[in-house]
Amino acid sequence: MKKLLLIIGICLINSFAFAQEITGAWLGKLNVGVELRVVFNISGSNDSLVSSLDSPDQAAFGIPSSSTTFINGELNIAVPAINGGYKGTYNAEKKQFEGLWLQGPNKIPLALVKVDSVPALNRPQTPKLPYPYQSENVTFLNNEAPGVELAGTITIPEGKGPFNAVVLVSGSGPQNRNENLLNHEPFLVLSDYLTRNGIVVLRYDDRGVGESKGDFNASTSMDFASDASAAVNYLISRTDIPIRNIGIAGHSEGGLIAPITASENNEVDFIVLMAGPGIPGDSILLLQGDLIAKASGMSEESVKALHELRKNIMQVAKDEIDNDVMRNNMITLNKNFIANTPKHILDELEMTEDDVEEGLDIYTGEWMQFFLAYNPRPTLEHTTIPVLAINGTTDLQVPYKENLEAIEKALIKAGNKNYQITALNNLNHLFQYSVTGSPMEYGTIEETFNEKAMNIISNWISAQK
Repeated sequence: MKKLLLIIGICLINSFAFAQEITGAWLGKLNVGVELRVVFNISGSNDSLVSSLDSPDQAAFGIPSSSTTFINGELNIAVPAINGGYKGTYNAEKKQFEGLWLQGPNKIPLALVKVDSVPALNRPQTPKLPYPYQSENVTFLNNEAPGVELAGTITIPEGKGPFNAVVLVSGSGPQNRNENLLNHEPFLVLSDYLTRNGIVVLRYDDRGVGESKGDFNASTSMDFASDASAAVNYLISRTDIPIRNIGIAGHSEGGLIAPITASENNEVDFIVLMAGPGIPGDSILLLQGDLIAKASGMSEESVKALHELRKNIMQVAKDEIDNDVMRNNMITLNKNFIANTPKHILDELEMTEDDVEEGLDIYTGEWMQFFLAYNPRPTLEHTTIPVLAINGTTDLQVPYKENLEAIEKALIKAGNKNYQITALNNLNHLFQYSVTGSPMEYGTIEETFNEKAMNIISNWISAQK
């Protein structure tokens, strides 16, 4: 009995000692198509732990948890702001927590390691103050969308002008004016480069993001095109700035938005499509899924199986109006896929019967339904203003060959006499130098925006008279 009590005592002492060590910063890397670092900052004592969550690659810090417990080696953290949290068990041999990132229906493996500090990522291209030009924070209304007030930054070169001006339009998802991603700020770097080369640049937070007002989640690309038009109109209203021509430079989805805006606003003098779509949205997503799956090392057999499943799900999303019916039909597709697919493929896809409803909510959203069905070609076939279409050959998200070819065919049909199509070797979707193009590399690459690409954009815009 004495020996048993001694063992229990030792166990209690060890548990108590580790409870003291749990306080501090715990770093993990989350694989969500790209690699995101997450940090749980834990403080307090074993019976009253508190914590907060940082997502440094998304510039989000101090997200509070509602509860943090560490009992019998198991860590549980609830973070209502992300509709999830973390659950993991401490591995004493590896000195790390091993568990799951929980967010809605998603459960993603995540290991946490204690660190003294979170290493800062090197971003050598990020411009530093003071700038050799005027930078002004501004707000402007979208008069076509009640309640939408956009906030942004306009940068104006030194000199008398007149200057060409360009509105930067970001890619899909809620983006701020700098298009912040994984500690990269592509639009800040690009606007700095363009303004240093004599071009006025206006960039702005998406509606409902940052300092801009409006509802992002209820919006489609057509709504964002209306916002881009409001930005063009704002530049026109700035009679204190000597502007010669005004254009739109859109990245990714922004490259879909730019032609739409130009077709509805005659004040747009030129457009720049940076990794912009030339083929329908569903075709892009299928190509994107195949290329990223192959880049991750997935077998050809599994890639083909996943392609057919995604193709069928997208078709349901395009055909069915009623969201409940759509969702039920998609669940049936997933169940049939699991029932009729060889186990080794399901294992590689990490797909089980528990996953039949996972990820389906995205297809019921207005933005996705518009994107899947939208074909940019008819709009491009009526685009006669100057167009620069630029893309990288390792872009896995908007594959360069299919999209640049479609854009050029459409512009030829439009009778456009002033366009340039440029494919840049070894540049990925963010215009970083990358041999593989994998989104997993975005955050690990120090380059934010390849200078050769920026030089092409700058020279082409400056040449528009």
